[in-house]
Amino acid sequence: MRLLIVGQGLAGTLISHRALQLGWDAHVIDAGLPSASAVAAGMFNPMSFRRIVEVWEAEKHLRCMTETYRDLEGLLGVPLMHALPIHKCLPNEAYAAEWRKKAQSLHWLTPATDTHLQTGAVEGGGWIDLPLLLSAWRERLASAGRFEQRHLAAPDRSALQAGQWDALVDCRGVHIKEDTALTPLDIRVNRGELLTISASAQAAPPGDSILNFGKWTIPLGHGTWRLGASYEWNRNDLDTTDATGELLISKLSNQLGADPSDFNIEAHHAGLRPVSRDRRPAVGLHPGARQWYVFNGLGTRGVLIGPRWARYLCGLMGGKNAQNTVVQPSRLSIQHS
Repeated sequence: MRLLIVGQGLAGTLISHRALQLGWDAHVIDAGLPSASAVAAGMFNPMSFRRIVEVWEAEKHLRCMTETYRDLEGLLGVPLMHALPIHKCLPNEAYAAEWRKKAQSLHWLTPATDTHLQTGAVEGGGWIDLPLLLSAWRERLASAGRFEQRHLAAPDRSALQAGQWDALVDCRGVHIKEDTALTPLDIRVNRGELLTISASAQAAPPGDSILNFGKWTIPLGHGTWRLGASYEWNRNDLDTTDATGELLISKLSNQLGADPSDFNIEAHHAGLRPVSRDRRPAVGLHPGARQWYVFNGLGTRGVLIGPRWARYLCGLMGGKNAQNTVVQPSRLSIQHS
């Protein structure tokens, strides 16, 4: 099967990896536009902390995720997957009591509490080094003659219609909204900022776990951490703001009982996450387009759910899977009156 994959963020990387696993002839083009995946922290977590519940089909997603990134590590010869416990700060006794109750039935949770930080532990979490994954995979594709940095163009659409490609997979994230030739999909923009920080010895966040306190820290080693993240729905620019950086530092310093001056900002990034209205990805045929598939809307849990839905999409294109209505792109069609 010959695939043209448009976009090489997380979605385009995962679908091209799966297609090549199957022995398909996959080619990727990418316009070099800003990608949320390129600056994302890549954190995965089987739990949702708001109501202390398992995330959507956590076990299935985590199993496929682990298999996929371990295979990519072997192919690329780089460490990508960093499994770490997540320590969730328990804000009050009512929440702590609910945590202890849920820990009796959810195997991800342990009721053990750090008496200083008042945290509960979650197993099955960690982070994926997305910038390293994207750059290493792009280099591998390019060395095999399977990658071009360019925009999708009219000849590509003609080649698809003429049967030179068996399918096109649209993985352009929020940039799909700019394509006026397609039926518009309700892919929303969730803007986020995050920091890379260093810290004084007396104020350092945990170096062997992810700390979640409404915001979160991820240890990167060498005395640095990722600190994030903000969530905004009313902006689609990529300009980082001092106010957001100061807010993130303030939240961390308050949590650790430190002074904001104990932390240095080494890098400050902004990204635009593609999110659907029901928080489920769009995976399948694009409504109204022949052989034009979409793989989008992975949102904040993309590293966790993406590998499983890349497998599903290849099965759909290969005739082995039926369209799953939960992720059917047509549910997000925007009809203009």
